[in-house]
Amino acid sequence: MKIKHIAQAAALAMIASASVPAFAGVVVAEKGDSKLKIGAKFYLNMTDYKVEKNGVQSTRTRGMAVDRAYLEARYYFDSNWMMRFTSDVNSETKRTAGVLSKKNKGSNVFLKYAYVEGKLAGKAAVLRLGLSHTPWIDYEQGLWKYRYVSKVAIDQYKYDASSDLGIGLKGKLADGLFGYWVTATNGEGYGTQTNNKTAGTGTDYNLRFGIYPVKGLTIDLQYRHGFMGTKTSTSAGTLKTLNQLMVTYGTGHDYRVGANYILNTQKSNITQITTKKEDVTVLWGWANFGGGFGAFGRIESQKDKVNTVNPFKGTRYVAGVQYSPRKNVRFSLAFDDHKVSNNGNVAGDTKRTRRYGLYSRVSF
Repeated sequence: MKIKHIAQAAALAMIASASVPAFAGVVVAEKGDSKLKIGAKFYLNMTDYKVEKNGVQSTRTRGMAVDRAYLEARYYFDSNWMMRFTSDVNSETKRTAGVLSKKNKGSNVFLKYAYVEGKLAGKAAVLRLGLSHTPWIDYEQGLWKYRYVSKVAIDQYKYDASSDLGIGLKGKLADGLFGYWVTATNGEGYGTQTNNKTAGTGTDYNLRFGIYPVKGLTIDLQYRHGFMGTKTSTSAGTLKTLNQLMVTYGTGHDYRVGANYILNTQKSNITQITTKKEDVTVLWGWANFGGGFGAFGRIESQKDKVNTVNPFKGTRYVAGVQYSPRKNVRFSLAFDDHKVSNNGNVAGDTKRTRRYGLYSRVSF
């Protein structure tokens, strides 16, 4: 197929996107089963954001933002092998060697996914190579459904990245009773991929294992271990270990409730002294009422498990209502309230961030 034909098909799909499901996009058939799919997804939000320190407002912003904009292309060589490219634009901070900054990101376009995938043994063993999803975040987002309003906890608190560069193997066993996904990656996360890693840099390992005994019930465990890009030949880095348990129950499009327990530990690679240990408990749920209306909410409690003097404690509430006039257009009125006591382990220091407004997700 000529390039101009693909371009014409893409243009027609954009015009007709109102009638196409999320990420169904353009389908270009070529020699039987081989095909190209193109899609896009935007988070268009209008919010009021406030930061208070010790009861005094320090920051306030208000207005419209494109919190996320994705452009995606997938090409299927056959029924077993495919490749995917996804670009991303966002206004989040950048992770460099485990440290967050806004340099060189902001509204810049960067890679989110660029990988090849192949079935080695049907659904039992699927290989991924390249810049791909990490095992947990995208999976939980699929159950949570409201990523355009709120991230899941380990993404919110930067315990894990949603995409990383490396190799992975995933699959479903025993007719779907068990599921697994394990990766070995650079650990730096998306937006900071290094072509040639410095000698001595550690490899990060990430695993999710799930049990699905009855329809609607999910039980998943996560184990992540590595340096998140902090270890090099000249730096010992910081060893980080993440454990998580999540149990959810629900029916397809009607409702789902979930509970998570997370333990995130950080150690000096030289002294092996625990420098950070935090646990997070999460309760969340959503329900659809019919006619395109629904509601959702999250409660998160974060605690310091290392410092016995002035341990910090964080509590976060997210709640909202949704209206979806069609499958690929969603609107939500929501608020997000996060309060931290003994912020930075300073006695009596409090920090509170509040965000509320209109959130939307549009895709084709």
